[in-house]
Amino acid sequence: MILTKLILDIGNTRTKIALFEENKILEVKSVKGDFTDELRSMVLTNEYPTHCIVSTVSMSEEDVMNSLKFISGIKIVFIKSGMLLPVKILYKTPETLGNDRLANACGASKLNKNRNTLIIDLGTCIKYDFVTNNNEYLGGSISPGLLMRYKALTRFTGQLPYFKPEDEFPQLTGQSTEGSIRSGVENGILEEIKGIIQRYSEVFDQTDIILTGGDHTKFADKLKSPIFVAPILL
Repeated sequence: MILTKLILDIGNTRTKIALFEENKILEVKSVKGDFTDELRSMVLTNEYPTHCIVSTVSMSEEDVMNSLKFISGIKIVFIKSGMLLPVKILYKTPETLGNDRLANACGASKLNKNRNTLIIDLGTCIKYDFVTNNNEYLGGSISPGLLMRYKALTRFTGQLPYFKPEDEFPQLTGQSTEGSIRSGVENGILEEIKGIIQRYSEVFDQTDIILTGGDHTKFADKLKSPIFVAPILL
């Protein structure tokens, strides 16, 4: 019997939906806002799922269950720190640990088994999470993401305008207010990433880097350190 699994990653900005048949991805969608119509379309045009795994940081379990009411007879599992996982959680406050960080740690342990691994997730927030070569999740750090930094400069100042991120990476020396803001935000993130990678490499031997998240394409080719890009790791 072939088991088709529905995977939901409900983030702060987007919901990512995937259908798996065993270990093969049948379809992946990324939706901003309400995701039920897209989900319904995916379920109706593929093999009917028997299991559903959910990681959510922006919706309650009750709201998620209501969104999945149209799928009958499916087992739904929410990722939580207290469940049996392929990594040992050494976080001091596991009850506050984001499900997205847990999922990234589990994904890294699968893709990069028995290796020290730093996962860098460039999403609404930038999340750094570390899994040891003994499959122990130690924790990491969280900082504002790309769009959040652009918005914060406008929100918390009197005169700085808002600029949307562009595809082109900015020059180091901005020669206008726009150029200066773009350089500060994007080169600032780049140097932060480089610095965090360097610090972990100094503390842990042979640390591998996995880059993921919606903004990974902006920075992947700017990093000199060997990295493994896994866009849909979570």
